[in-house]
Amino acid sequence: MQNEPLGSNILSGLTVKSLLAEYPNSFQVMDWEGTFISVTERFARFLEFAPKEIAGKSILDFTQEDDKENTKYTFDSLGENPNILNFENRLVTKSQEEVWIIWLLIPLRESKIILAFDRDVTIQKDISFEFLLQQQKYKSIFDNLPMGIAITDEKGKIVETNKTARTYFNIQDGELLNRTLNIRKYTLIQPNGNKIYPRKSSLMRALRHKEVIRNMEIGLIKEDKITWFDILATPIPLENFGLAVAFLDITQRRHAEEKIAYMAFFDQLTNLPNRNSLIDKLFPIFEEARRHGNLVGILAIDLDNFKIINDSRGHDFGDKIIKLVAYRIRESIRVYDLISRQGGDEFTVVLPDLSNERDAAVISESILDAMTHPFVIDGERIFVNISIGIALYPTDGKDSNTLLKNADSALNLAKSQGKNCYVFFTEELQTVVAERLEIENRMRIAIIENQFTLMYQPKIDLYTKKPVGVEALIRWRHPERGLISPNVFIPISEETGMILAIGEWVIKSAIQTMRFWKDAGINDVSMAVNISTKQFKHEKLISTIAENLKLFKVDPHDLEVELTESSVMENADEAVRTMQEIRKLGAKIAIDDFGTGYSSLGYLKKLPISSLKIDRSFVSEITSDKDSKTIIHAVSNLAHNLGLIVVAEGAETEEQVSLLAESGVDLIQGFFFAKPMTSEDCLHFLKTELGISD
Repeated sequence: MQNEPLGSNILSGLTVKSLLAEYPNSFQVMDWEGTFISVTERFARFLEFAPKEIAGKSILDFTQEDDKENTKYTFDSLGENPNILNFENRLVTKSQEEVWIIWLLIPLRESKIILAFDRDVTIQKDISFEFLLQQQKYKSIFDNLPMGIAITDEKGKIVETNKTARTYFNIQDGELLNRTLNIRKYTLIQPNGNKIYPRKSSLMRALRHKEVIRNMEIGLIKEDKITWFDILATPIPLENFGLAVAFLDITQRRHAEEKIAYMAFFDQLTNLPNRNSLIDKLFPIFEEARRHGNLVGILAIDLDNFKIINDSRGHDFGDKIIKLVAYRIRESIRVYDLISRQGGDEFTVVLPDLSNERDAAVISESILDAMTHPFVIDGERIFVNISIGIALYPTDGKDSNTLLKNADSALNLAKSQGKNCYVFFTEELQTVVAERLEIENRMRIAIIENQFTLMYQPKIDLYTKKPVGVEALIRWRHPERGLISPNVFIPISEETGMILAIGEWVIKSAIQTMRFWKDAGINDVSMAVNISTKQFKHEKLISTIAENLKLFKVDPHDLEVELTESSVMENADEAVRTMQEIRKLGAKIAIDDFGTGYSSLGYLKKLPISSLKIDRSFVSEITSDKDSKTIIHAVSNLAHNLGLIVVAEGAETEEQVSLLAESGVDLIQGFFFAKPMTSEDCLHFLKTELGISD
């Protein structure tokens, strides 16, 4: 006889009615296809239906759509093999909520019915699902963190890694690691370049002593490249205690820091140390010289007239020259000498271990000699000269700032002495530098306290002997030193940039004086104002002139702008454009100090000017030097042929005036007729000479 399932033997003597009577809320009764024959009040309430709404319907009518196939398969299988079994599915309540049920199905063979015991496990399922969801979420976060994570056991064996760490260390997904913190595939190094040996690893020490590590940088050498990591390690309670190690890739940050450090201490064009780097190196060099009783030479080097090359050929061309000059300087000095680029066309060379001044002179001569050979750039031969200023430690200073400043002062003297030479710093130069600094500081006060004043020198027509114009000349009324000549303070104001503020004041004051004189009856007398090179190039020049002419209601034709020949010829094309803007205002233009600058005779016809002023150096020599007289005569003829007026300044004697008249000069400005005067005195002079009564 075939054995029957245990459940069938147990229930064979029971009737369904007796079971329902005995256990009214314990189970549901179904047929073998899963149709409810009877349901309990409890089950019906659970599904939010009345018992009669469920009875006669299939379990599939209440099963969630995704579970129907599995539920049908379960009942089909039960019909073929009626054994007790468990299964779970989701039912849908009347309010469309899903509930999880675990069923115990007991088939009764004789009556062909199923006793279905149900248990609500919705809460457990929710908890389990939430746990799984959280687990997946944290696993995803762990795997996709932008830093590598490795977890070890208490012996340092790596038991888990995230995706980023596996990428760093070339670990395949699913690969079983037989590595500890002591067994490595790649070499690790410290920031100083030293190799990190496993037994001395800070990570192993942190694991043993349960320490936290922060801000530790290590380099991983892989495929001849270094990847830099910032390491954070912390002990974790895992099978006793393990270690969680985080690797943050800081390679780009390290490269950026290295680039910033390089930019802070090296010149980008020449790759030479810059001023900051040089100053860092000077102190130990001075200390070494002090211990051995040696000198240290500081050479300040500057290219002569480099700005002209830069402006005419462009900055790319200029950069090529700078690089070649740097190379030649480096080749001209000793191996242990230091060369630095200070910026622009300025270099500094440090000469340690000098026995005397002569050693510095020999090296300076070597550098100058290297520049005598032409540079070949883009197939063109270019000659470049340099000037050198020399200061010596400890005689010219005992700190870097003083020595660099004194070397610069010597450099300025070298340039003023004709350039292409070297000059040593001296005590006399120290006095000049100190005086210059004092003047510079007092000039700033003078601007604030309005210590500047204008003097006016008339221009006399040689044929009518009447004044036809005046030139405004700036003077500095120093409260202690009296009147200071512009030859003293104008060059300093040019170098410091104060000339712009001073120049604007001169324009305003001169035009205001014109208004005052016109109100006093002076007409047809022009006012000449000198414009410095820097002011001539400044964008505010045109607006400054226009605004003051409008403010004081002065006819622009009565204003004459005087420009030096050198400032005009420095960048002639740009100068012509600016001059044309001045002429559009209605003002006239004169070229001052003509004959002392460039060979610009051929360019005169292009300049929108009205007069030439012959430099006083020719005027002072006209009685003793035939060449000066010839030059003045030639300039006068040339100017008249171009329709220009010729003015000679600096005439002090009757003989000079007579010769100037013979040479064709139109106007005279000099002590012979009138010295520079105050506004009130000049007004009186003009009225007297022009026959204007008060």
